[in-house]
Amino acid sequence: MKRALAYAFVSSVAGLLVACDMGAVEAKGLEDEMALLNYGEFNEDGMANLIPDAMAACNEDPECVAAMEKAAGNGELILSSSEAQEEGTSSAADTTAKGSSSSAQKGPVIPSSSSIKADTSSVASSSSAVNPGSSTTVASSSSKSTTPIVNGICSPTPNSVERGGSTIWKYVAINSTATIESYDWTFDEGSSITTSKDATPSVSYAAKGSYGAMVVINKGLATEKEVKCQSKVEVTGIKVSGCTCTTPSTSVVVSSSKPKDVTWSVSGCTGAEPFTYAWAGGASGTGTSASMTLKSVGTYAPTVTITNSDGMTMSPTCNSVSASELPGAACNVGEHNYDANKASMSVVPGQTFYFKPNNVTGVTGTMSMTLAGGGSSKTISVANGTNNSATELTAPTDLGAYPYTLSVDGEEVCTADITVAYPTVTASCSFASSVLPGGSVKFNVGSLSGWTDAMGDNVSMTLNGNGSSQNITVNRSYNGGFGITAPTELGNYDYTLTYGGNQVCKATMKVEYPKVTANCSFGNGNSMTPEGSVTFTASSWSGWTDGMGGSVTMHLNGEGIDSDGSAGRYGNFTKTFTAPAELGSYDYTLTYGGNQVCKTTLAVAWPNITSSKCAIGKNVYSSGKDFFTPGDSFSGWSSGVSSPQKMTLYLDDEIVIENKDVKNGYNGPQWQQVTLPTEPGTYTYRLDYHGNTVCEVEYEVE
Repeated sequence: MKRALAYAFVSSVAGLLVACDMGAVEAKGLEDEMALLNYGEFNEDGMANLIPDAMAACNEDPECVAAMEKAAGNGELILSSSEAQEEGTSSAADTTAKGSSSSAQKGPVIPSSSSIKADTSSVASSSSAVNPGSSTTVASSSSKSTTPIVNGICSPTPNSVERGGSTIWKYVAINSTATIESYDWTFDEGSSITTSKDATPSVSYAAKGSYGAMVVINKGLATEKEVKCQSKVEVTGIKVSGCTCTTPSTSVVVSSSKPKDVTWSVSGCTGAEPFTYAWAGGASGTGTSASMTLKSVGTYAPTVTITNSDGMTMSPTCNSVSASELPGAACNVGEHNYDANKASMSVVPGQTFYFKPNNVTGVTGTMSMTLAGGGSSKTISVANGTNNSATELTAPTDLGAYPYTLSVDGEEVCTADITVAYPTVTASCSFASSVLPGGSVKFNVGSLSGWTDAMGDNVSMTLNGNGSSQNITVNRSYNGGFGITAPTELGNYDYTLTYGGNQVCKATMKVEYPKVTANCSFGNGNSMTPEGSVTFTASSWSGWTDGMGGSVTMHLNGEGIDSDGSAGRYGNFTKTFTAPAELGSYDYTLTYGGNQVCKTTLAVAWPNITSSKCAIGKNVYSSGKDFFTPGDSFSGWSSGVSSPQKMTLYLDDEIVIENKDVKNGYNGPQWQQVTLPTEPGTYTYRLDYHGNTVCEVEYEVE
């Protein structure tokens, strides 16, 4: 009978929807979302549960029962009195009068869809009695009770969470007309909270299991309604996630005599530690890693199952390892890519050479191999046969023997040897000339022997001398000389040229000043008055070398002078200074680098100046005075003696005038007025120049 009631109820609802003129099926709306939220996706198997659930919900609500009975009274539904009595259903009037359902009121009996009549005259605007949210609903008749109706369901979203996770509990009103004023939730034991007054409380769960809830709507009000949530939340264990199973190398080489151990490791797992690991598929291990010994060609990969404390598992896919047979080859080297066919060779430090694998076997297609030697390594691609490309390499800079090994997966395939050494080279070397202290001189290298092709056209050699060293680039065929700065001290210095620590040649540098000579003199016949200005001149050089350049510094030493000066190869050395104050002869020497260039003597003296035309006037003035003149014709007045000079006039032994200027030339007839003697006798006027008589004139008084 209940099955018939449920079918009749669903058929009646379908008939009402037709009566409401719902039209074509549209895209999913809010009502559909609510249905999905509470009941899940529709499926045929769930239909059997959906109908009883709908009937049970309506039978528990007096208003729903009254509405269905009213619809039947209007011709929408035909009630079977026998079925109503069998189900214990009261009439609509009895239900309305009582205002609440009793244990005997089980709702209307709806026999079948054939008794449903589509009549749109009973359809009017109302609350969501049948299709909430729709603009067209089934309205109650004038005889329907106006008491607000509270009706709905509650459920969790999502309805399945992991331990420690949370869900949202929601209440959804269905065919309700009452305003919801409050929520009073109660949750099963094991929930993170036991009660809540929130509309949509969030609840978490620490242990696995199935947990329910109930809510009282409008507690304490006339519309109070207790709803037990038919759906529960299922709390599962925490899942294992993020695990990866890897091995460092995905390819290895093996042989029966050289098996290879390969290890796989699990990492990145999350979710409810601790974890346990179960390895299978040939790998041996109990923890996060397991190993497998590979002895033959093939592809290998283990399996592993990770289980956490909640009993949840995960089985990540382990990457596979390909095992191949160790190939064979001959390792060769050469100075060029076309002659890399020697098992060993000698090279100079830093030299470029070439490595090539020949006669390769056991390789399918191409294989990446490691070439290591000389403190470095690189990966090269190798194929079967002899057509592999040569790899350019640079030899180490330190002397010694170096093996270069080709390997794959750590196993040696073949080896070639390199010996880094310097060949014995000899040459003739010399300096172009002797050199001045601190000067520049050319170091010449020639007649080279022992030079090898491996050295190339130019190599760096070391020149040692004077306590220091420098690198010079020596050419195999021609060297124009290398500029070297000489020491600043005189002497002989040995310079040695070495290559790779071996002596190539040796030469001696002579640091000295050349023996330079010259003509030197003072002007004015090498004579000068005391404290006169004199100029020393040196010229006509001999012994001047190219190493001296265009000019050098020389030194002049003598009385009143001790000074350097510049001497030009095509010029003179000149120095002007003041002659000594004392009469005499003075030697002056010009030196270069401590060697005498020239020497000359300066005579410091007063010249013996004489005059043949000095006279005294013959006209006696009334005052008894006349004039003395030295004349204008002098001898002994050298060009080195300036004009005028101070002279003194005596009358006999008495000074008439002292230190009066006398010109080397015309002095005029009235040079000096004198008072003539008046006593009878013979008198002498004498003109004196530094103790020497220039001239005398007798004057007689009768």
